Parts: sequence; structure tokens; C-alpha cells
Amino acid sequence: MFQLPRYFTIEPVQLSIKEKAIASLACLTAILLTGLLTQTYAVEQTSVLVASMGASAVILFTIPGSPLAQPWPFVGGQMLSALIGVLCAFYIRDVPLAAALAAGLAVLMMLILRCLHPPGAATALAPVLNAEQTPMPDLDFLLNPVGINVLIMLMLTWLINRLILRRDYPVRIAPPQPPRHINKTEGNWVGVSQADVEQATRDFDHFLDIGADDLLRIFTQLQLLLLQKNLGSIRCEQLMQRDIVTVEYATEVEDAWMLMQQHHLKALPVLDRARHVIGIVTQYDFLKNLKLTPYQSFQDKWLAFIKSTPTVSTDKPEAIGHIMTRKVKTLPAQAHIAELIPLVINEGHHHVPIVDENGHFVGMVFQSRLLSALFNHCTFAPIKHD
Repeated sequence: MFQLPRYFTIEPVQLSIKEKAIASLACLTAILLTGLLTQTYAVEQTSVLVASMGASAVILFTIPGSPLAQPWPFVGGQMLSALIGVLCAFYIRDVPLAAALAAGLAVLMMLILRCLHPPGAATALAPVLNAEQTPMPDLDFLLNPVGINVLIMLMLTWLINRLILRRDYPVRIAPPQPPRHINKTEGNWVGVSQADVEQATRDFDHFLDIGADDLLRIFTQLQLLLLQKNLGSIRCEQLMQRDIVTVEYATEVEDAWMLMQQHHLKALPVLDRARHVIGIVTQYDFLKNLKLTPYQSFQDKWLAFIKSTPTVSTDKPEAIGHIMTRKVKTLPAQAHIAELIPLVINEGHHHVPIVDENGHFVGMVFQSRLLSALFNHCTFAPIKHD
């Protein structure tokens, strides 16, 4: 009994003051615009807003990454619940019984169709509770105001979250891509794959207001934080090699290859004139553009590819910018070396460019240097005795 007050002091959503203000303003704006636009297109003597839209706004703008806030749960949950509510109000005259069936059936169908959206249960109650004060509800209720409200609210949610607040909405759920040079069965570097998380959530057998991909990201971030504590304050700038040979977009393919051979390099960062990293070229980039076919001489094909074309017209890449990899992962010089591990192990990067606070290239961390640092830490770390 004396522990009861502590259950009322838990903050349900951990948001900063700025995020709380943004979420509140987004809800206000969405409800206002939904009401005004619905009023423009609504038929006379109909409600402008369904009350449950207020609850939907809380979910859509406070926890936009939640499974409850995605487009299908929102649209399906609201429309399906409205249909169930209309049918219960039409066929069942007893209000308490109709209300109970409407709410219960709405929840059941939302769970079956995987469109659970809690405000939908309130939408199911609306036609039942209003049956005595208004004319008998019919299927027009689905279109006006529920359908119009849902359509406008969905468009506003996408516009505000994605274009104004720069949030990832709707959340993209893509199948995990196997990392390069890693066996698909090995999972990721923390030893837990998305399939493992999905299986664990199924075994839990309770609804979790968070997706498996978010859980995996949280777990990975936790592993990184623990690794940072164990490794101490080792930064990328302490590990990187500074005197790195670089090339520009217009550097000829032959010249870049000669640089790699002279300096025994496997990769060259490609920089613009402001020393921003715009790409990286590796030995693989040269080979994949060779386009070697069976029964062709490798030497003849290679010489034809690597040599600069003396004429104006050409049918092969001439500048390094034509063959480089454009999507390059970089890290700040002040980043902890633990941030290198997912890039090296999960994504197969053997060379990670390092930039300063202005985004200028300052060095490169090689996989061998990272392994050496981890080995030295494990070797010379103090041994704790029980």
C-alpha cells in the first residue's frame, strides 16, 4: 500500500523539453488543420472531428517510431473500428451491450489484421454512444468524418514528421542485408541478429510498443557503450595514419593505379578541392570495371583498361571518379574507436576515412591498426584477481 505512490511517478515517455514542445505543437497544428480542412469538405450536420483523432495525434507525433503509429495501424485501426461501431449501433439497441461488443470486436479485429491502434476502440464507441442523440448511424460515418479525418491526418503526419521535423516516418522495415565478406549465418558483431530479436519478442507473448529493428539498434548501442568503457578514451585520431596518399575526381585511372602500386596501398580516398571525402577507390573497384569474360586474356584486358586513351572519344572509364565508390562511411577524429567495429565487421570496411570537425579529411584508420589496438589493450590490460 505504501509503495502505491511510486507507480504514479514514472515518466512514460523520455523526451527533452524541446521534444515535448515540438510534439505538442505538432499535435496542435495537425488537429487544427484536420478540423479546418474537414469543415471545408464535410456535409452539414455532421461532426467536424472524431474525438479519437486527438488520441491518434498523441501517438503519431510523440512516438512516431512505434508500431502503433505506422500508416497501416492508423488507417486500418480507425476505419475498421468505425465500421464495427456502425454495425453494432445499427443492429444492437442496448447501448452498454453495443458499446462493449464494439470495443471488444474492434480490438480483436485490429489484432487479427495487425493494425492495432488504441484510439480505434474509441472510434468504435462513437456511433454507439451517439445513436440516441443523432439519427441512426449509417455507413456514411465511415467516409465523413472518419475517412476524411484519417486521410488528412495521415498526410499531415507524413508532412510534419518527415519534411519539417526530419523524422524517419513511416519507419522502413527492410530485410537485413548480409555484411560483405561475412558468412550469412554468423549474424552481426554483437552475436545477436534481427531474427534472434524477432524470435525473442514472439516468445515473450506480450505486445511490445517497439519494433525488432529498434530493439536491435538499442542492444548494439549498449554493446558499443560497454566497449567504450572497457577500452578507455582511445580516439580515432590516435589510431589513424595521417600521411595518406589521396586522389581527386579527375585523376586518371592509370595514375591512381600507379600510386597504389608505388605506395603498396589497397585503397585511395578521393577528395574534392576543399579536402572533403567524396569517394574511395579500392583494388576491387578496378577489377569490377574490368568486365572480364570467359576465355579472355586477363593481361590484354587489363592493359586495355588501365592505359589512358590517347584520343578524345573512349568507351571505358578514364577518371578515377568514374570507378570510385561514392557512398563512403567516415568518422570524426574525436570518435571513439569502438565506433569503428560495426563498420569493419558488419559492413566489411577495411579502410575508414577520418575527418575533422569541418568535414575535412585528416587521415585513415586501417583494419590492421584497429586489430593491433584491441590486441594491445587485451594484452596489457590489468588482470583483476578474485
